Amino acid sequence: MKGLRLILTGFLGIAFVSCASTTIDQQEIPSVVINAVMTKYPDAKELDWEVKGGIYEAEFDLGKDDYEVWVNAEGTILKVEQEIKIAAIPSVVLNKVKADYKDGRLDEAKRIEIGKNVYYEIEVDLALGDQKVVYSAAGVKQDPSVLTRISK
Repeated sequence: MKGLRLILTGFLGIAFVSCASTTIDQQEIPSVVINAVMTKYPDAKELDWEVKGGIYEAEFDLGKDDYEVWVNAEGTILKVEQEIKIAAIPSVVLNKVKADYKDGRLDEAKRIEIGKNVYYEIEVDLALGDQKVVYSAAGVKQDPSVLTRISK
């Protein structure tokens, strides 16, 4: 039984490592990927890069906001996440979230672009714990899985 436990533990460790993204130096990033990010965010500094499954992720601060930008190897920006203040959420979205979660306190928010679609991910502090909810820019509640649907 101990041998089986060791084998399973080792297998799970290998599986976890193989699913993780890899941090890489900017010199290893294709220039078309760097150009895509720098064209859209020319003031971005101190970018941290990761790659997973052929998708490059740049993390950086711009002003007081944190950004994460996903780019494919052809230089197409697939997804942008921007941490924003609650006050920056459009009123149509903010009013809907407040109506849906009357007993909750809005804690953190992100503005997320996937293709031409814009979503807002908001963390709501509730009596039974925190819950992340997702709304479209029109104020329509979305299944959180919408944020994982990125075409390469």
